[in-house]
Amino acid sequence: MMVIHTLIRRMLQLAKQLSIWGIPLLCLSCQDHARTDEATEIRSPCPSVRRPLVLIHGFLASGDTWSRHVQRLIQTGSCPDWIVAYDWNTLDREGDHTTQLDFIIDQLISKSGLAQVDLVGHSAGGGVSYTYLSDEQRAAKVNRYVHIGSFPLDVLPGPENGPLIPTLNIWSTQDFAVEGDNIPGATNLKLEKEDHYTVATSLTSFNAITSFLYDDPNLEEDPRTLLSSPDMLGLSGRVLSLGENQPVTESTLQIWSLDEQGIRQGSPRTTEIDQNGYFQIDNLESGHPLELVPILADEVPKVRYYTPVLRHEDPLLYLRTFPGPGSLASLLVSQLPKDSQRVSLVIFSSHRALIAGVDSLTVNGTEVLTDEAAAPENTTIALFLFDLNADGEPGGTLSLFDNFPFLGMVDLPLRAEADQSIEVILNGERVYLPAQPSEEGTMILTFP
Repeated sequence: MMVIHTLIRRMLQLAKQLSIWGIPLLCLSCQDHARTDEATEIRSPCPSVRRPLVLIHGFLASGDTWSRHVQRLIQTGSCPDWIVAYDWNTLDREGDHTTQLDFIIDQLISKSGLAQVDLVGHSAGGGVSYTYLSDEQRAAKVNRYVHIGSFPLDVLPGPENGPLIPTLNIWSTQDFAVEGDNIPGATNLKLEKEDHYTVATSLTSFNAITSFLYDDPNLEEDPRTLLSSPDMLGLSGRVLSLGENQPVTESTLQIWSLDEQGIRQGSPRTTEIDQNGYFQIDNLESGHPLELVPILADEVPKVRYYTPVLRHEDPLLYLRTFPGPGSLASLLVSQLPKDSQRVSLVIFSSHRALIAGVDSLTVNGTEVLTDEAAAPENTTIALFLFDLNADGEPGGTLSLFDNFPFLGMVDLPLRAEADQSIEVILNGERVYLPAQPSEEGTMILTFP
């Protein structure tokens, strides 16, 4: 299982070489569609003394990396309309991402009436940020920069002839995806227990960011946990393809409430997915697990999303589809079952790695966080579970998964059975899912 670690190391070594010449890091690029499609905006006008903020995710990730921080920012006084989670195609190294990012920043400056924004980059998003800030005119639009769980460079970001951008560099000794270190001249924060994702999502990370950007005092309690559970929820987010972050456009999303056994209750709610992949669900009754089903084109593999009971509103709930034929990720997706007998299940966490020996994840009573699938160096955030050889026996391996960082696979004989449920327990949180046949779509249980 050191293959994934070695792959990441090679990618980061290449990224460091490319960054010297201003070339995008880690296969970075942006979408080749309308500029206004490039950002997830949380739209709600409010007064704020904080500068606009642009958050840039990393490799194979999307804007939901920032969901927890965005909720905290809103709770502590940031204007939702001035926060943008920037989605870019992490599998295409040839695209021009700086032009699109610059357009977003110009929009925020115009919207806010302020002269500058703040910028945050996680993992490969740090490469996007350094490249953007290497240009003098672009750098003049950024007041401060936060570099999180990304490759440590030898200088602060900024144009060659200055001025350099004041920078907070957050890294962790337990981040096995990146060999972090201090950046000369930066405010450096070395964490001791955060993984490659919690370094960008934990309350400790949030406190460091708001202290650096706004001189805020540290919070002892997470403002997310202090929210009361409302009777009605509002959810908004985006439907995008895995890794590529290409939006599903002009479609619809079905939303079902589930009972405690994962069985659908009543009729579905339906909402529109707009031309840029955005959706919004208002006045959703709380207290129930959810099933969310995007209606996709025939050539796109079907997916069915599930959530545990949501305790509060989420402005960045992302649903990932699988890329169609011809993409890098499609090679992996082609291995998933699509028949009437087997279940295809993915368990996904956008905010932390799933680590064998640290976390417990059982499916129908079987512990699936093995050293092979979820060792610390794997930094696994998505675990694919299915009966690999249709033989009803566990223990098979699929080496293709070794080539994808952050993804793991377990050969688990999950059978499709009408009116039966699959029990999933992650660190004590229990969710029941219907044992749907894989021909009806891959089930994705997301823990926001």
